[in-house]
Amino acid sequence: MRLFRKRVFFIGAGVIVAFLVLVSFWFTYLVYFYQSGKEKEVYIPKGTGLKSIAHILRESGVIKDERLFIAYVFLRGKHGGLRAGEYRFLATDSMAKVVEKLVRGEVIIRKVTIPEGLTMYEIGELLEKKGVLSGKEFVTKARDKELIENLLGDPSIDSLEGYLFPDTYFYTKGITPEEFIRMMVSRFKQVYTSLKSSSKAVELGDREIVVLASIIEKETAIDSERPLISAVFYNRLRRGMKLQSDPTVIYALGDRFDGNLKKEHLQIKNSYNTYVVSGLPPGPIANPGKESLKAALNPADVDYLYFVADGNGTHHFSSNYKDHLKAVNRYQKQPSQAVD
Repeated sequence: MRLFRKRVFFIGAGVIVAFLVLVSFWFTYLVYFYQSGKEKEVYIPKGTGLKSIAHILRESGVIKDERLFIAYVFLRGKHGGLRAGEYRFLATDSMAKVVEKLVRGEVIIRKVTIPEGLTMYEIGELLEKKGVLSGKEFVTKARDKELIENLLGDPSIDSLEGYLFPDTYFYTKGITPEEFIRMMVSRFKQVYTSLKSSSKAVELGDREIVVLASIIEKETAIDSERPLISAVFYNRLRRGMKLQSDPTVIYALGDRFDGNLKKEHLQIKNSYNTYVVSGLPPGPIANPGKESLKAALNPADVDYLYFVADGNGTHHFSSNYKDHLKAVNRYQKQPSQAVD
């Protein structure tokens, strides 16, 4: 009887050992050797718990077993250390590698380029089209008085138009409008501070410089012309002449502008219409780039008061109205404005 019991004991022990060995092999295989065979991009939202992360990964085909994933994370002592974000898991990534990426936060870094001269509304539309964030929420944040005062320290400014610096930005999926705006304004401050430190002594304040730079940005795409156009506007301001800049009228028209600027548009009563009001408009009409800011801080040393498009993408500059009219007659059939 004792011999029988010993045999049963050893057989049972052997079965248990064999089972544990098989479980160990199975665990080792799934954790260190099992591969999905396909590259996957997976987004883990902020605030997602371990159980939900495991479910997302299994549903995406990144891992095979949710419970095993959870057990492995606990064994590693990393149950509170998995980071949210967008991840790219390779076809050869094991579960152990997946956990390693989540612990390190090896998220996908994306980039988007914001061109010079866009309004905050156009930037919002671009960011939404690129799948970065909600354009409507972006504009709402760009008009948030508390955020504006926090970033610029000026409670009188009603929007961040002009301070959303055009550049290439790197971001991760899930970035909020406020986070993106803070990046843009921070970049603006960095560029503007650097330019101002090496600029001429100009009579305009910082806010006025940004307003002028935005007009310069919309007037020309040629960098070499920007200081000349800047000089025209400085000279007109000093003489008390209206700026008469078409882009300010277009900005004033907003959605009413259909691409065709008419004579009657030049007479609309709006604080941004520089054919009607004297001096600079009350705020920027776009978000200027580095060269326009530089030109606003460093106008050329010329006596030009007028310029007109020559039909080739550049402009003809004049120092008096008589010469300007000759240029208008040469380049345009029907003169309708003084500056451009």
